[in-house]
Amino acid sequence: MVILGLGARAQENKFAPGESLKYGVYYYLMGVWVGAGEVTFSVEESVFQETPCLKFTGYGQTHKRYDWFYKVRDTYEAYASPTDLTPYRFRRDVSEGDFYFVEDCLFDHQHSRVFSVLKVKEKAVKVDTSALMENSFDVLSMIYHARNLDFSSFEVADKIPINMFVDRETHQLFIRYLGTEVYDHDEYGEIECYVFSPLLVEGTLFKSGEKMKVYVTKDSNVIPVYIESEIRVGSIRAELTGYEGLRAEIGN
Repeated sequence: MVILGLGARAQENKFAPGESLKYGVYYYLMGVWVGAGEVTFSVEESVFQETPCLKFTGYGQTHKRYDWFYKVRDTYEAYASPTDLTPYRFRRDVSEGDFYFVEDCLFDHQHSRVFSVLKVKEKAVKVDTSALMENSFDVLSMIYHARNLDFSSFEVADKIPINMFVDRETHQLFIRYLGTEVYDHDEYGEIECYVFSPLLVEGTLFKSGEKMKVYVTKDSNVIPVYIESEIRVGSIRAELTGYEGLRAEIGN
């Protein structure tokens, strides 16, 4: 096993504005996998403080028939440099069960700090300034940065460091490369994939540790096709159910 340095960021994005990925989310309940909701990720061109950038959006929701049990309506937005994905702004509006909060973060890389505004339920608004480590990403820009990695250059069990800023703190995390596998998708057939496990930060849904396994296409898109993970109660799976605006067809 090798622990790699943070190094330079990838120079060519494996995605382009107009890309949209949709996933079905399944929850393990009483010995059965149940279709619980869906998640959509999209990329578009935008502007942040008069600077051209990429805007990433992630939206997740439970199916309405399960809202009585545990209603989820989460929206994540990130604005980042189109060349190296340096984050400029990160915003999330989270509503899960009877818990909700809104957070807005502005990244000041020149002074290694992040300004944040947080509103949790009925509590007063909280304004913070937090320290920021070099080469740090927010949750969304980190996902797209991982797609830009050259997995063909790694050996099985290599640990690829990634710094992620979340909850007003920078976490020194890593992706552990697990090798290649063929994923048999019901609609798209057998897909060659790179497989990795990211070190997770404990939150409202996920446990900390290497509890997640991610399959991404071994092609020029490097899109996630399947994810599985333990969560605080039970397990979840997510599988690609639709896509638009890929740079190339899956497998190319």
